[in-house]
Amino acid sequence: MEDYVITISRTFGSGGKRIAKQLADKLGIRYYNKGIKNLKGGKVDIRNLLSEGAGDTIEPEKDFEYDKELFDKQAQVINLLADSESCIIVGRCADYVLAGRPNVFSFFIDAPKEFRVKNIAKRMKCSEEDAEKYEAISDKYRKDFYEAYTGQVFGDPDNYDMCFDASLMDPDQIEEAILDYVINKLDEAE
Repeated sequence: MEDYVITISRTFGSGGKRIAKQLADKLGIRYYNKGIKNLKGGKVDIRNLLSEGAGDTIEPEKDFEYDKELFDKQAQVINLLADSESCIIVGRCADYVLAGRPNVFSFFIDAPKEFRVKNIAKRMKCSEEDAEKYEAISDKYRKDFYEAYTGQVFGDPDNYDMCFDASLMDPDQIEEAILDYVINKLDEAE
């Protein structure tokens, strides 16, 4: 089977990052998330890009600051990864960066705010009031980041192969749907 890349975008508290990690484990491929986000100048070592853990971020994102140079470096690394291996890339506008490439499959995972707030409170062991603040900060950052660098609307179904509502499907069902879609599309291409 040829190399392929799965990109997963998600709202905070939807469980998208955890789904990506579990799917990567099932497929026996690498999962990239925070390492790409934290790139700063210098030589890139792909081993430093691997993400650890599968829970939602404990600290909410900071205010978005436009940094074209950093985004270009992240895009360069995303393209390098896509050229070199099968993997899952979470966030960082990977769906946009890799758009039009064969064997790239993009998914968006969301859920209603109430569901996500409860999920965040449970994972972060905080009040729902604090979880709602984290949700607002993180999702504003993700929306601002995505829209600033892509010129597209964050979460627009037209940007993805499939979108999921995590309140209607459990994580295993979402993983299976993604896996079935990718396998079917790769089989069609052969």
